[in-house]
Amino acid sequence: MHKSRIFKQAIRLFLLLSTANPPGALGLQERRDLCGLSMHTSEIPDIGNFSVIDASWTVPVVITREDDTAKDAPYVSQGVALCCGDDCSTRLSAGMWVYERSPEGKHAGFAMFQLSPTFGTFLIPHEHQLYLNDGDILWTRAEILGPNLAQLTFSKVVNETSNITLSVDLGIGIRDSMTILSIATRGNGAELHHTQFPRHKFDPKPEFCGDSAWWYLSDNFDVGEQTDRPMGLSRFSPVLVADHGLQTTDKKSFPARLPVSGLGRFWNMVRDTGGQTEALCAATEFEGTGMTLFYAL
Repeated sequence: MHKSRIFKQAIRLFLLLSTANPPGALGLQERRDLCGLSMHTSEIPDIGNFSVIDASWTVPVVITREDDTAKDAPYVSQGVALCCGDDCSTRLSAGMWVYERSPEGKHAGFAMFQLSPTFGTFLIPHEHQLYLNDGDILWTRAEILGPNLAQLTFSKVVNETSNITLSVDLGIGIRDSMTILSIATRGNGAELHHTQFPRHKFDPKPEFCGDSAWWYLSDNFDVGEQTDRPMGLSRFSPVLVADHGLQTTDKKSFPARLPVSGLGRFWNMVRDTGGQTEALCAATEFEGTGMTLFYAL
């Protein structure tokens, strides 16, 4: 299915939520920081580590709550991640940051990536003109080339025959006894080079690894911080994820129609109030379609 047709399927599939097949054998898990889907090499014997992950995403509409202030203005981040460990303790994530568009606003979000927790979020520079609006479709890909090298690709669907594509080369190194992340971004006729420094000067040098693979949506820039959430998740229109792709270091590939049932973990974003757990966001698989839907509750 052509990526430009994905959004056309969102409404039809959303109507199927009440009758959709439940998640696979591993069922629903709970986290405070995200909702989504994950695959884990520890649960799939003899496949090696994950080295490539990708997917196509629809950009949601983000809606302000009545009690929002400038300090806690709503946004959601969504993307793919290759992680160290089942818990995604060190992760290379790539995707988009989407916020409520003001009446005079021209765009609803930006492409971004992060090597967390060592480095902060990096927004794609405006010189590449990879701006995102409600309903756009963004294909996101992350590939680990070695412990210190990785490449990201962002491709925005323009129409049936054309895309805007940006590539990012990443390298982890040491400069003056301090870990650095070298970044080269290429797209729209521009090539830019940046150096990112760690949040804490003497943090140990991380490595890229693929013990687990995640497709996620969060209201936290740095996915993985298990912080309490006193208010509900910002409202957003459903996000359709399609053409999930996954490849291992042993060159074993999962098809675009990912065999999620029985292999993937599904995650609900929750908050704890008065001793009760309240779900804020959930992920639903449409079995046999290669699509997953993330939606606020």
